[in-house]
Amino acid sequence: MTAPTPILTTAPNFRDAGGHATADGRKVRSGLVFRSDGLAALDPTDSSTFTGLGIGLVFDLRSEHERDREPDLLPAGVELLVADVMGHSNNDLFGDIFADPKRAGELMGGDAGIELMREVYRRFVTTDQAHAAYRKVFTRLAETEFPTVFHCSQGKDRTGWTSAVLLTLLGVPRETVLEDYLASARHLHAKNERFLEANAQRGFDPEHLRPVFAVRPEYLDTAFTAAEKKYGSVEAYVREGVGVSPTHIEALRTRLLES
Repeated sequence: MTAPTPILTTAPNFRDAGGHATADGRKVRSGLVFRSDGLAALDPTDSSTFTGLGIGLVFDLRSEHERDREPDLLPAGVELLVADVMGHSNNDLFGDIFADPKRAGELMGGDAGIELMREVYRRFVTTDQAHAAYRKVFTRLAETEFPTVFHCSQGKDRTGWTSAVLLTLLGVPRETVLEDYLASARHLHAKNERFLEANAQRGFDPEHLRPVFAVRPEYLDTAFTAAEKKYGSVEAYVREGVGVSPTHIEALRTRLLES
């Protein structure tokens, strides 16, 4: 189980990415890497908690459109590094969905929403845009001395894949990685239900939108399958696809694993 961390009421999916046991009996250090949903609404209490964790670096995995709409609200002195995973394709894929109920039904009805999300996860593995973003994240995670946060809008997809890859590199078993990924459903439940209810009042069928807000094993499996099919292993994907050096991968392990 993930080690307990202070909870941010304004970012319900903020949590420690550490605390997990590895296959060889070690443990991922707590208090060094955190994962989160958006950080655009930190109130004074949460900002104080954030500062108390000693966080010095935040990776924003969102698109320019998302960042402009809801810019991070961070305590003074925290470095913000943009690592845009999806670029314009994020808006291309999802822009029409929330603009028109009829269009949402066309794009997301039946199994179409699930297939759309599986395509998103494939792009995490296959696109140059994603490779460049994740190269920034894993390289700086290996180099920085400060506790760090990576986040997107919901903290479940781009963030979920970041955490899944990181934990895999550190030797955490796949079933634990999946449990960590699926925990977003619990953290985001109330937030998502409020959003779906508000959009139902605008004429949207909540069932058309649910796949976008879900965490499903087949989403994560799609990314793992794409990485392992092309590169042979997750570590080879990080080295050859993302472009992270073996030196940086070893530095991640040295920094983030208890000895």
